[in-house]
Amino acid sequence: MKNTTGFDYQALYGDIHNHCNISYAHGSLDDAIKNAALRLDFASITGHASWPDMDEHDPSIQHIVQFHQRGFAKLNKNWDNYLERISKAETAHQIVLFPGYEIHSNEHGDYTIVGLKPSTRMILADSPQELRQRIFKENLEEGYLIFPHHIGYRQGARGVNWSSFENPLTPLVEIASAHGFAEEDLSDRPFLHSMGPQQHQGSMRYGLGLGHQFGVIANTDHHSAHPGSYGHGVTGIWASSDRREDVWEALNAKRTWAMTGDLMQLKFAVGNQLQGSICRDLGEPGNIEVQSTSPIDYIELLTPEQRHCWHMPLFSERKMADEFEGVEEAIVWIELGWGEKGTAADWDVSLELDGATILEVIPRFRGFEVVSPLDRRTTEVPIQHASWNQLSESSVHFHCGTWGNTTNSTSSTQGLALRITYKTTAKLRVQMNQESINLPIHALTKGSISGNLGPIDSPAYRIGLSLPSQYSRKVAFQLDSKCFEKCEYQWAYARVRLKNGHWGISSPIFLY
Repeated sequence: MKNTTGFDYQALYGDIHNHCNISYAHGSLDDAIKNAALRLDFASITGHASWPDMDEHDPSIQHIVQFHQRGFAKLNKNWDNYLERISKAETAHQIVLFPGYEIHSNEHGDYTIVGLKPSTRMILADSPQELRQRIFKENLEEGYLIFPHHIGYRQGARGVNWSSFENPLTPLVEIASAHGFAEEDLSDRPFLHSMGPQQHQGSMRYGLGLGHQFGVIANTDHHSAHPGSYGHGVTGIWASSDRREDVWEALNAKRTWAMTGDLMQLKFAVGNQLQGSICRDLGEPGNIEVQSTSPIDYIELLTPEQRHCWHMPLFSERKMADEFEGVEEAIVWIELGWGEKGTAADWDVSLELDGATILEVIPRFRGFEVVSPLDRRTTEVPIQHASWNQLSESSVHFHCGTWGNTTNSTSSTQGLALRITYKTTAKLRVQMNQESINLPIHALTKGSISGNLGPIDSPAYRIGLSLPSQYSRKVAFQLDSKCFEKCEYQWAYARVRLKNGHWGISSPIFLY
């Protein structure tokens, strides 16, 4: 997503916690790198490395113990080969790839360790404190970043342990992934994995209430070679450039925001201090600026004691039509999938514009939903080889596969959006396999359209339009002492909800 906020930093997107078969997940490293490059500017493809306090002698979980141990041994044996392959792939795929591995822990919660250098060594330890000590002892602190993930689980069951959480080397906390959303303990994206439910003590807000200062990120934790899989989690950063060192600097400076699905640019500032900053006066004038790729529902400012909300206006068909006549930019999107449950479909799609120009292609591709090596579907995992190619300034072609939604509340759809400039007479031609649709883009101001490629239960599609007043908003605010009068620790952050239920959460700004 191109930077439209008009200041020195640029928005970049990444996923620094996800998996493939370099340990015990699915799909090759080559698949993972290829899929990461579809949507992301940077990534770290994560190997499962160790579990110091795993109960190896409990006979009831030997099936779990065994696949973990095999995965750990596989990663350790092939670590140098892994480093060599991701280093070579960076240039070919034009994406920054950081080495990364994961340590499980019942007591301390699971941690992801990301390395700056292509030569990063895998350093293991029984606790986060011991890991930090080893890194500092070898004077390697500039080259490692550590963060807890799926924090929402209870302490003792691989949820975050705030008593062993320390800021050195740990500037960030992962609050959203395929596991769920842990900003608070109640959300519309609950923890549903077999590991159990979330609890309040594992939330972002609980950690802030203890006085910890951290930025927030979201990653997929996808286990089938698809970093950036749509709908799981993605991290945004404000960086000076897309160079490895500048991405690293932005992560450590906490100039970050967490997204559960759709890409957005989220700028949160108090005075001249951006998200992640520690400043003297939270009462300076502030602003929240959002440029999304889907319509916004509302924007919130949160402090320990208060929240302020700005709702987007309602849009009638007439208002949409009037705005379409008056602006020159829009987002046209297509969503594909549905059909018979569990049945795969291949899609070959061309989008051609007449009287419009493509400014940006925004992929929304998902990976296959399989996690455990014990899942009986693991021998039939259709690793997603989606691809897209912009053929000209007014046409794009993409290919992807879909499979019928596994449940009525679990989406397996694929999609792609185009940010365009247009004339009011612009037209859209869509070729989907043997199906062809021609329509004036203006017709989409009445709402999205849909159809099937065949009879009932056949694969289906949906096409729609979003206008700038739906996906772009800037609000100003002024905090006062009432926001903090009962609080020992003072912080503020921004929260954005989209119409489709996805979220964006900025890192906080802290008072010192």
